[in-house]
Amino acid sequence: MTALDPGPRQEILGDHALFPGMVLPREREELLRAQQAERAAQDPVQRIRPRSPRPLTRESVAARVDVSPTLEVTERVQSIWDQGVRESCELAESLAALAPSWRGRDTGGCTAEDAQCEDLLVAAALRCSDTVAYRRIRDGHRGVDLCPRIFARLRAGEFPAAWFRELLRRTLGLTDEEMTLVDATVSAWDPGITSEHFSRCLGTVVATLLERRELPPRLDVEARRRVEFEHGGDDGTACLRIVGPVPELLQLARRLDDAARTLQAAQRHALEAGVEVPLDPQGRAAEQGRPLSLSELRYHLLTTADLDTDGVGLSAASFRMNVTVPLLSLMGHSDAPGMLDGRIPIPAEMARELAAGEDAWYRLLTDPVTGEFLPAPAERYAAPQAMREHLRVRMTTCAVPGCRRPASCATEADHIEEYDHEDPLHGGSTAVDNLHLLCWKHHALKTARRIDPVRVDASHSPTGRTGTLWSIGEEMRIFQEDDTDLATPAIAKDLEDSWARIQALRDQRDAALREHAERTRDEPPPERPPQGAPPGAPPPPF
Repeated sequence: MTALDPGPRQEILGDHALFPGMVLPREREELLRAQQAERAAQDPVQRIRPRSPRPLTRESVAARVDVSPTLEVTERVQSIWDQGVRESCELAESLAALAPSWRGRDTGGCTAEDAQCEDLLVAAALRCSDTVAYRRIRDGHRGVDLCPRIFARLRAGEFPAAWFRELLRRTLGLTDEEMTLVDATVSAWDPGITSEHFSRCLGTVVATLLERRELPPRLDVEARRRVEFEHGGDDGTACLRIVGPVPELLQLARRLDDAARTLQAAQRHALEAGVEVPLDPQGRAAEQGRPLSLSELRYHLLTTADLDTDGVGLSAASFRMNVTVPLLSLMGHSDAPGMLDGRIPIPAEMARELAAGEDAWYRLLTDPVTGEFLPAPAERYAAPQAMREHLRVRMTTCAVPGCRRPASCATEADHIEEYDHEDPLHGGSTAVDNLHLLCWKHHALKTARRIDPVRVDASHSPTGRTGTLWSIGEEMRIFQEDDTDLATPAIAKDLEDSWARIQALRDQRDAALREHAERTRDEPPPERPPQGAPPGAPPPPF
């Protein structure tokens, strides 16, 4: 029998203990012992090392696209490969530029106020929200500082950018120590494996690290109960997402389903008996002559349910829910969308339907061309409810540039020029032009004098519009125009265009009439036929 040495990639099969009586050369025996010692010292996670029998390279990639690739196909595929390499290098450059903005937040290198100011600076530079800026800074820190070996391969163009983004996303909940182990493990992986193989092995690494914890995430159900609101898009729909332990949500789903089926049967009996149909708020079941679907009934049950607060009284809402509808859309002469809470567009038909169901409408006065809200005066320190509502329609989010926290909750009316309690006549007045809404975080940042707003009128504004000049720390100033009603300028432009077309048609008509009058004035008048001649008879020859 001939025994073949399978080589160092199959270390366990090379163990001479499997072959009694077999004597190996001293060099080979020392190599095996060194490999076994290295593996014993390794963390089991590092033993997850995917390899490809046929590594994917720039030269071999075209063969996977076409069995017999032509020169044109090969050049195209290799060009796309080169683009992927450039994308990796560009991602590495972006992460390296943002990583210093982390400034040691997790090690006490900067205060919370310093971190918030840094987020606002990055948000202004990237033209994004402060939340997105924080995520970009965090990714830069995690990619550059916590995964230096993988980052080096990314910068060299060897590690695909899509893989690196997936790694950052799926390892978000890991600690710095766990990320160090991920870096040591993944950096040694064969770059020629497929994306599916990479994703599967990365999932194994993350799951293994999580299971080592004293309380794995699958057992920490307290941290996994949450309800999230997701704006669905621009079609007027949204999603309320519930995340929690499977047994609890399964029990809720079954209760909801039982209630919906019971109501559906009750609706069927009511229709047969000709009596009022239960839980039919829009009258669709009565109109169609058949019960609502289970999906509709589940929705109505959830949206009309009373919340049990165990006897705790609910505080009054700071703001009402506003639906801003352009006047022409309300009258049915335009399909310009309405705005829910000033930030979520809804179709004009939905806005008209909501308006029709309300007992009272509130009029907002705006400039007919610019859309700016006209001021509402006040003379006291605390802004009255009407002024707060006016402010919220004027600015739908926190007033700080880059902050997109909605003004409908947890916002506070703040004086831009401080109100002088001892001498109100000489301090900042309580007026719309001197007020804005700030979220609690940025209100605290302003109180700490880390950000400072100053009102700028139109004559001194860089854009010719009124706004606020924000000083963020000592490094940057940002001018932000006052928010406007986006629908008003568009409707005003439509009206101006329509009037211009009417004027042009009127001018054309007047010009044609003048031309006809001038032409007929120079021509001799037609001769009249003699009296008694039949209509249309030719004039006499004399």
